[in-house]
Amino acid sequence: MKSKRDRVDDLLKGRASRREFVEWAAGGGLGLAATASVLRAQRQAEQREGRRAGRSRDYNQTNVNPYDEWLKAEGIPVYRDYAVADLRALELGAWKRMGARGAWIDLKGGEGVNDGYVCEMPPGGGTTPQRYLFEEIIYFLSGEGESVIWNRGGSKQSVKWQAGAILSPPLNAWRQHFNRGKTPARFVASTNAPVVIDLFRSPDFIFNNDYVFGDRYDGQPDYFTAGKDKFHHKQTTLETSEIERGVHTFDGALVPDARRIGLVEVKERGEGNSRIELQLADNSMQTHISEFEVGTYKKAHKHGPGSHVIMLNGQGYTLMWKGPVKYSEAATQVRIDWKEGSMFVPPDGWFHQHFNSGPDAARYLAATWGGDGKWFNRSLGGGGRTHRLGKTSLRQGGHLIEYEDEDPVIREVFQQELRRNGVKSRMSSGA
Repeated sequence: MKSKRDRVDDLLKGRASRREFVEWAAGGGLGLAATASVLRAQRQAEQREGRRAGRSRDYNQTNVNPYDEWLKAEGIPVYRDYAVADLRALELGAWKRMGARGAWIDLKGGEGVNDGYVCEMPPGGGTTPQRYLFEEIIYFLSGEGESVIWNRGGSKQSVKWQAGAILSPPLNAWRQHFNRGKTPARFVASTNAPVVIDLFRSPDFIFNNDYVFGDRYDGQPDYFTAGKDKFHHKQTTLETSEIERGVHTFDGALVPDARRIGLVEVKERGEGNSRIELQLADNSMQTHISEFEVGTYKKAHKHGPGSHVIMLNGQGYTLMWKGPVKYSEAATQVRIDWKEGSMFVPPDGWFHQHFNSGPDAARYLAATWGGDGKWFNRSLGGGGRTHRLGKTSLRQGGHLIEYEDEDPVIREVFQQELRRNGVKSRMSSGA
């Protein structure tokens, strides 16, 4: 058993991380004032060392990306493409920081705005305690378990979950996930880590910051409940949303089953389309769930980068293209065939269109910046005005293509897919 002096020496001499030291101290190893004093001394030593190292830096060095450098240090696989075919089958690596297995997802459409990661815990296992200054929306792909969440100095709250649940731990609150089942438990998270890491460039500041965002989360007993009081009809105007009559909204931090939560029809987005806005954990990130019926497809649109789409059920495909309104005239075309567990991210300013060619309704979860959330960002990738224009008709100065204005090839390909799968079209004659 190491003494207190040994623990302090390990930190000051680099044999232990600040995280390991804080976890030991929080468990009763050292008082709050003494812990703060030691951490302050260690940080001052690091700053002195950094200043000395800075004198010999290469001033000709350019284009060093802090986020990319941090990903390398994580020591797990990083997947970069337009899509991940099956998040459940993604190969993972040992993840020291999380105490589990994982992989980062840095798809082309994320473009330094949002990213994702997959984490898997064995039966009876769990992650190490974590806190950080970026937001995340977690979707549980398989298994069952619980997550324990708390603020520094506050009581711990336990949140039980199973496959299909969505959880968003509050910003910089401690969280620790546990697998309580007999099979591996796997989840995928969408985050805004790239922006935060590129902005501050200090993993220690991002992962070992004591600040408590009490305005977002202060241990409220009903914070992780999902009763009727969490649902409301948010009033909007055409200045804030393309849906003037309002937006069906869930305002909470835990959705027990995203595949069964109730949706409301939104014809503006396409034939047989319904959706719900998720305002999770007071996040700046925006999340929504959308579903489109058998034999239908959504209207093509474009917006900024970073919108991570996770398929919750169904099967079909998405067409993405860069440039002209007509798909067949585009020099750059990408087709994504998806099923339950697929993930893809449309690149910045690319038109994209989702098609349900299977025998069941198709539902997806999308997380990004801005949108119909509480915060109307004027820029920053997909947020704010650029995201709203993605849901406003080209005829009204937006970036959404009405069915009547789309390339005829779109409907022809869709009908071929339906015939191949033995599915009847439910698109109306006028659509």
